[in-house]
Amino acid sequence: MSKQFTTKDNRTVWLRPAVEDDAEAIIRAVDMVAREGRYFLRSRFEHGVEQERAFLTQTAEQGNLFLLALLDDLLVGWVTLFRAPHEFRRHTAELGIGVLRAYRGIGIGEVLMDQALRWAAGQGIEKVTLGVRAGNERAQALYHKLGFVEEGCRVRDVKDQNGRYDDTIEMSYFVPQAPGEVR
Repeated sequence: MSKQFTTKDNRTVWLRPAVEDDAEAIIRAVDMVAREGRYFLRSRFEHGVEQERAFLTQTAEQGNLFLLALLDDLLVGWVTLFRAPHEFRRHTAELGIGVLRAYRGIGIGEVLMDQALRWAAGQGIEKVTLGVRAGNERAQALYHKLGFVEEGCRVRDVKDQNGRYDDTIEMSYFVPQAPGEVR
């Protein structure tokens, strides 16, 4: 699955699955977003290169999705979908996404999400879940736009290094399964 698209500011971005050789770039990109302290559940991403390579191999072997967005060979965003491992939740997958700060607002996140949801439909996944920090209103707006619904809120779920709390909004997308069904 390799695909190109044009951003809102007329740049060409390539989407492709992550491979082991992407480990260092992924570590750098995820760490950059984590260090913003506003989106993830940690303030740093400290995987070693070999650990990340093994994770990427395992992700592919387990039939999960790890899709990258590249602009001029620079990793600018990613989306993951991990199938639930438990017997009674195998129809679900959890989504994770990140876009580097300098590349937000030009359509990369929306295209990554769209591709992930299309992939989910093709894999027979029925429900895609995610947790988003309540303070991340921009992401929530995108998720709502794409058809996600709020299912709950975990109050004071996140406490940052400065002692500030944030809630986590649990959201889900019910993947259309019938031919011609529109999300």
